[in-house]
Amino acid sequence: MPADEFYAIMKPQCPIFTCGNNQTKQIQQAPNCSNENDNLLEKAYERKYIGCNFWAVGGIARNPQQMERLMEIAEVFPMMHEILHVKNPPDSIIKRYHFADDCCKFDNPKKLIGLPEKYVKIFRDYLQSYKFFHPYKDEIRKVFDCGPTVKASAAIFAKDLFKNDTSFKLCAHVRRGDFIKDIMLESKENFTIPALHFAFNYLKDRKRKNVSMIFIGNDRDFVKNLTLTDIVRFLIVQTSAIRDPGSRPFFRDFCPGFFQIYTPEAKSRGEDMCFGINHCDAMVLTASGSTFGWWMAYLMKSNSPIFYNSQITDNADFTKDIHDFDIFPEEWIMLTAKDGKAEHETQWWHQRKNKPPDLPSDKMDPWT
Repeated sequence: MPADEFYAIMKPQCPIFTCGNNQTKQIQQAPNCSNENDNLLEKAYERKYIGCNFWAVGGIARNPQQMERLMEIAEVFPMMHEILHVKNPPDSIIKRYHFADDCCKFDNPKKLIGLPEKYVKIFRDYLQSYKFFHPYKDEIRKVFDCGPTVKASAAIFAKDLFKNDTSFKLCAHVRRGDFIKDIMLESKENFTIPALHFAFNYLKDRKRKNVSMIFIGNDRDFVKNLTLTDIVRFLIVQTSAIRDPGSRPFFRDFCPGFFQIYTPEAKSRGEDMCFGINHCDAMVLTASGSTFGWWMAYLMKSNSPIFYNSQITDNADFTKDIHDFDIFPEEWIMLTAKDGKAEHETQWWHQRKNKPPDLPSDKMDPWT
């Protein structure tokens, strides 16, 4: 049975009463009932859904255990859990369309307006462009407000970690693990150290007197091997005073390094994320392909400086690289590291390659 016929049969109707004989028959609708959309069943009938595939295999969204993750989501992000609708309609009543066929490329949702079907399933399982929801970023932050239990745990953790340290907190998210063998570029020292230098100088130039460094991630060996103690902003002036080793303490006092450096043990992923969201003032994404790190940065308080690597994958030619302009907000600070130094990158991938941007078409083709 076609989907429209199926739902036409199910559509609730008000009771109709027939009174009198054939000559005096009167048809009356039951009192206090209307066929307009003002009752629960009618509203449920009129509601439409757009869904996607759930073939994701990383992080919190790991199939086929995704439904089992709902309890974790309910604790970490209870508001998201409240508004989440889980539907599994039969294929016979689903209409499929090609939309957002590329994981990381923005497609215009306005193309979906006016589709007659109740259940629409789009082709892609990832929709990783921030442009799908950025106009509603304030509401998104409310939806992803951390739950009271996890938020309280993160607050206790932060209090024990920082004690009386009220300095500006620059955080760095580290992602290695599965990225080492994956196409995504993992956190590497040749980006992390220059990026931290850049972020430190950026914050100091904006009158942040005391800046502390906090690492978030579970690769402690990588963090321990980073040479952080020498992150000092020296003036590039060729004078005998600067060349004299005895002058180094003066310049350290004049342009000191990090106020404190924290390398805490990793907590649960929910606690780590909520710690970053609520207790970091700025963020360096040392592995730009990490969606966990991306969301942590996106949900931080408004106007937090976010720094990230312009190279997202190993060969810098994957869709995440090509569609960087669709993935990273323009206000975030893109960095390119070369020869031990990070610089502010002002061009998107397609501009650096002298290519036109890969934009979506206006078509809405059925997916069979």
